[in-house]
Amino acid sequence: MKVFFASLLVLNIAFAVFQWLLPYEQMFGKQRKIPVAQELQLLTDANTEIVSESEVVPKIEEQTDAIAEAVARVEKELASERARVVTEDNSDKRVCYTIGPITDKARAIELSGRYSSKQVDTEIKSSLEKQYLGVMVYIGGHPSRQEAVKTANQLVKLGISEHIIVDKPEEKNVLSLGVFGLKRNADRLKERVEKLGFAVKTESRYRERTIYWLYGEQSSEQEVQRLLGESEAGDGISQIPTQCLPT
Repeated sequence: MKVFFASLLVLNIAFAVFQWLLPYEQMFGKQRKIPVAQELQLLTDANTEIVSESEVVPKIEEQTDAIAEAVARVEKELASERARVVTEDNSDKRVCYTIGPITDKARAIELSGRYSSKQVDTEIKSSLEKQYLGVMVYIGGHPSRQEAVKTANQLVKLGISEHIIVDKPEEKNVLSLGVFGLKRNADRLKERVEKLGFAVKTESRYRERTIYWLYGEQSSEQEVQRLLGESEAGDGISQIPTQCLPT
């Protein structure tokens, strides 16, 4: 054991002498040094161009103004183009009216010619309507004409001489005592005959007739023609504004 420790001591002394004679760098060679981390550089120190906010905003505003100018120019061109376009006038330039009622066809034709001579387009139209005649006082229920005549003779003896025997399919052997325009006159005769012992009736009477109307159409750029005279006004014929018919 003493020999081992003595040998170890000798070896340590020999290594120390060897290291002293030969430096550490010559024995192991030079090792590459690890570079120290580079310091951070500010952008102001680097070769980098910095754009400030004060410089960016004007550029954006310049682009916005350019776009606005372009839009305004396009709108101006469109407005100019629209001004050159001629819009078609689709407004109705007609004035229309109806003239009537006219009970006589010949008179309707005459009025049509009167308006046509003044450059008014006319058209005659007709309609069938019932005309009120009045209230008829009558005695019905006769089985034959002879019975109706017999009733008439009895009325004559009683002072009622005005009568007529109606002989129509729907009114067979009816003894009419007259047609009255005023209902009170018809009711007065009815009461008088009833007091004589007869069954009397009253009924409103109508008749069908053809009524003519004149449709007139003229340009609204002309003065409205009014060609009716006093005779037409007296007969109830008038000129009535109306809606124009589709063309």
